[in-house]
Amino acid sequence: MAEAAKKRVLLTSVCRPFGPQHGDGFGVSYEGTHQLMWAQGIFRPRGTTTQWGIDFIAANLKTPTTTLNYPSLDELIAELRHGYDYVGIAFVATTIHKMKAMVAAIRRHAPTTKIILGGYGTALGDQIAPYADHVCQGEGVAFMRKLLGEPLDVPIVQPVVTQVSSLFSLPVLGRTGYVFAGLGCPSGCDFCATSHYFKRRHLRLLPDGAAIVNAIKRLRELHPDMTNFWINDEDFLLNEKRGRQFLAAIREAGLPPLSLSIFASVKALSQFTPLELVEMGIGWVWVGFEGKRAGYAKMQGRPYAELFRDLHAHGISVMSSMIIGFDYQTPAIIQEEFDELLSLRPSMTQFLIYGPAHGTPLHDRMTAEGRLTREMKDHKKHDGFSLVFDHPHIDATTMEATQRRLYHDDFSRLGPSVFRVVDDWLTGHLALRDHAEPRVRAKAARYGADAHRAMALLPASQRWLAPGPAAWVADLERRIAAATGPLTRTERLLAAVMPAMMRYTALRLRFDLGQQPKPTRRSYRQGVPDLPPVKLLPRLAAMLQRWAPSSRRALRSGLHTPS
Repeated sequence: MAEAAKKRVLLTSVCRPFGPQHGDGFGVSYEGTHQLMWAQGIFRPRGTTTQWGIDFIAANLKTPTTTLNYPSLDELIAELRHGYDYVGIAFVATTIHKMKAMVAAIRRHAPTTKIILGGYGTALGDQIAPYADHVCQGEGVAFMRKLLGEPLDVPIVQPVVTQVSSLFSLPVLGRTGYVFAGLGCPSGCDFCATSHYFKRRHLRLLPDGAAIVNAIKRLRELHPDMTNFWINDEDFLLNEKRGRQFLAAIREAGLPPLSLSIFASVKALSQFTPLELVEMGIGWVWVGFEGKRAGYAKMQGRPYAELFRDLHAHGISVMSSMIIGFDYQTPAIIQEEFDELLSLRPSMTQFLIYGPAHGTPLHDRMTAEGRLTREMKDHKKHDGFSLVFDHPHIDATTMEATQRRLYHDDFSRLGPSVFRVVDDWLTGHLALRDHAEPRVRAKAARYGADAHRAMALLPASQRWLAPGPAAWVADLERRIAAATGPLTRTERLLAAVMPAMMRYTALRLRFDLGQQPKPTRRSYRQGVPDLPPVKLLPRLAAMLQRWAPSSRRALRSGLHTPS
């Protein structure tokens, strides 16, 4: 351990800037909402999703460690001057070009530093060997402890990772805390890099329900007002025993009504009633719709239509992902499945092209069949937005155009996803506010309060939408007012400000202002101060406000300009 204490470690995400104009594939972003709502313009919530794995590793080492999230290349080079024995880079296949530039910089400016490559990009195998002194595949804490000569049996601790999101350039819903409950998934869908990266095993970072609740409590000790949490686990409720332990621990915890977001399969959700999910605090679930004939085991359970209807009726929002590009799909079948999915009124949607990621059975099958195209060699196209194999019915140009159209059609038919979520809140409030169980009534009260606060955003939003969605939003406003009362004086003031904030947001999008992540630096066991947050200069902010009216021309993707 004396030897380990002498070492210093730097763990970093890939470098900013991001975007196709900076050499990235269309699907690459530092924001989780990009792949879900890129076509929704100003109605897409914004928030930086950090490379949380590096902070998870750093929090669980004894060796002094620094983490960087989204530095520029110059900032990375400046950090190297502090002197590190190891620099670890977390990357995926689509960001390999960024990783290569970072490796070149490290070798030039810190030639004695050992380079560690980690993340799903390491599935590329021999392709990355020239860039690394060490390759971390699988669970990173155990790998780094072994490399550094640290004990392997030290209990895992949860890092403090939180996120703040904005809508119309204003913070929404407060801070969200991340709870890291598990890695990997046993379902083993043929396309899933996550499942096969961990060899179809589920690694429990938090062993039981009580441990998960304790992690929530620890975050609340640091942020007492925080009630929004993301439970990071590929299929959180698949293990029914742990799920019921979590429900029992929540019932005994004395916590206020929570809003939890989770990944879950139909198979997992079918093991619990919607009311049990409400008691847990679950308010948002990501469910794979995939394709009707996909045949994955995780799709077994309650019929989609019945499950979605029950979840919405209890105020739970459903994010559903659809895959296009299965061999059985023709353009007509894709349209048919898309129409069926939209008939379920998902709160949010994702449409990705079937992709043979390295390390998956799909990649092995496509290789054996000789169906991979030359586009597969362009790692930027491994982003879910490109077709990289020969499809029996659809060419690449048609497939990619179809995918983009589905995103636009979803928005034009169902309206902004953020307001579909508000509609779910209102539905849950009305259905559960008189429930016999106090915990359920408390959750219903939170649904109502959240819906009421969102009402101030609705009047101005109607001017930016096509007639159908605008009429639906107007009706939503009337229904919220009828259930929760009219806007207060303060809320009316916020509603009056919203037109300017929407124009300001559109201006920022049009001129690419503030569309890159702010860098963060955290030190563990070193006493080195973190980088302060970057603040927008007041004079620049005022200038942007004056320019806001010119933002009307910034809207695209079927959005209507306000009159």
